[in-house]
Amino acid sequence: MNHLPHVPVIGITWGRVSPELLSLAPVDIILGSDVFFDPKDFEDILTTIYFLLEKNPHAQFWTTYQVRSADWSIEALLYKWKLKSIHIPLHSFSADKEHLASSPLPSRHTIEMMIISLA
Repeated sequence: MNHLPHVPVIGITWGRVSPELLSLAPVDIILGSDVFFDPKDFEDILTTIYFLLEKNPHAQFWTTYQVRSADWSIEALLYKWKLKSIHIPLHSFSADKEHLASSPLPSRHTIEMMIISLA
């Protein structure tokens, strides 16, 4: 597909290390779209991301999310799991338009992007 080499796709349950996850070769980039939806899942998400980043210390987790509450933060969890994040401004790649991919979402909601890696 798209003339790419084989790209493995596996199901993940945040916070659980499955046999498939254990046998997964080191990855370079992990993509996550709106995974920070519910604060009760934040630590499970970062636990799993930490596990994957440990397999390749140069790997990165690229994620976008909708800001749902100013009170929700992953900063303390990033510190706990020895991770760091870099904020990526949407305007840096023209993703701050009123309509993006035929969706009015960016104009009505705050969307953020960040790259998480080992600290």
